[in-house]
Amino acid sequence: MKILFGISAGISIYKIPTIIRMLRKKGHTIRVVMTPNATRMVSPIIFKTVTEEDVYIEDFSIKDPLAHIRLGDWADLLVLIPATANTIAKVANGIADNLLTSVVLAFEGKKIVFPAMNVKMYENQATQENLNKLRRLNFKVVEPASGELACGYSGRGRLPSEEAIVGLIDRDIEEPLKGLKFIVTAGGTIERIDPVRYISNFSSGKMAFEIATYLFKKGADVLIVRANTSITAPDYISSICVESAREMLEVLKKNLQSFDGLYMVAAPADFRALDYSERKIKSGELKEIKVTSNPDIVKEIRKEFKEKFIVGFALETQDFEANAIKKLKEKGLNFIVLNPLTPQYNPMGSDRNSIILYSRDGKVGERMDSTKKEVAEYIVEETLKAFVNRGR
Repeated sequence: MKILFGISAGISIYKIPTIIRMLRKKGHTIRVVMTPNATRMVSPIIFKTVTEEDVYIEDFSIKDPLAHIRLGDWADLLVLIPATANTIAKVANGIADNLLTSVVLAFEGKKIVFPAMNVKMYENQATQENLNKLRRLNFKVVEPASGELACGYSGRGRLPSEEAIVGLIDRDIEEPLKGLKFIVTAGGTIERIDPVRYISNFSSGKMAFEIATYLFKKGADVLIVRANTSITAPDYISSICVESAREMLEVLKKNLQSFDGLYMVAAPADFRALDYSERKIKSGELKEIKVTSNPDIVKEIRKEFKEKFIVGFALETQDFEANAIKKLKEKGLNFIVLNPLTPQYNPMGSDRNSIILYSRDGKVGERMDSTKKEVAEYIVEETLKAFVNRGR
């Protein structure tokens, strides 16, 4: 994707070179337009170095008098970052008094605005009215984060994290899943025995986070319901933290009605302690741990949400296909992803996965063995073909 960065004179400008490097690693081509004041904060040479492209500052220069038109024609996406109150006011009211604002006025594609300023300036009624104007003009306005600001104040006005910004910019320009909403569950649940011990499993959350990231990249609204994971969830995707299987079930029951479907990637513990001890059990006292079964989350969800699109996962150590198909049918799933676990291969915690996808109608394809990122893309693309075609 060809991305044009419009950079104005905000103190958070220092974050932009890192963001550009991260986007270039994803294969994007980036050019930069700076306001004259922005060049007083960070040298254009820095941006020329990280983009390996010319940096544009002067409007109507002899060298390139139509730069404001040419740059707009070149770009697929225009990103205003950091967007100061001054630049936002100009853009919202159609003022084109420098190269950056002229480019914005001439650009007809997708536009994202990242406001960044003092909390008082951000909350000022004039700024809020200008941001609402931008929204009405089909700009995507990303709400700033809250926290300590460079000016010494604390409140809303700082840029989101670099990871969040990259995630938002990196979305498919066409957003083919826009308007669709999915929940993705992640990680292994924790079932407490006493205050320091619990029953769980080795689920890392990697597969779930890759699926959630790809759904988000394609334009879907995504909610991650996550239990215990070895890595952190993408901070630009909404998430709810849970601990036990019963808690996960309750969160899903509460939220799924407003979503189109569920990717049940989490590994809920099958058992929990029958009796929880409020104090640490001493080793000499422990004779046995009595357990009871946890609710079958997918079965319970299917009873309540009969028409929802649900993709389940089956980690099996024997009779792989038979067990996966049995779960597919018994739980009323639209698809099930079989993870065969052998002495030679265990996907839990790995960066790779090996899966076979089954639908209600049978096996979808041959075994897919690749990175979890590529496997996630395959799962989403194959399952959503059926989702989009439902009812046709």
